[in-house]
Amino acid sequence: MVAQDHLGGEIAKTSVGDAWHFYNLIDGERYDFSASQFDHPICYDDIPSGRDDALTDTSTIQYAALSEAFANVR
Repeated sequence: MVAQDHLGGEIAKTSVGDAWHFYNLIDGERYDFSASQFDHPICYDDIPSGRDDALTDTSTIQYAALSEAFANVR
């Protein structure tokens, strides 16, 4: 969601194991800024999603902390 805040685009999801994994689609390209957390390649389904859906996997506190950290890096 933080990437979408600053770069636009859409949020997409794919199933990884028994959980959803969220990432960004920007100008027709896939950007997965957290893919390195997995020890195997991801088979992306590019299922359209959105902020409300992504927030089910992230607390508002986590989102605010990441947003603030990103703002401090820029």
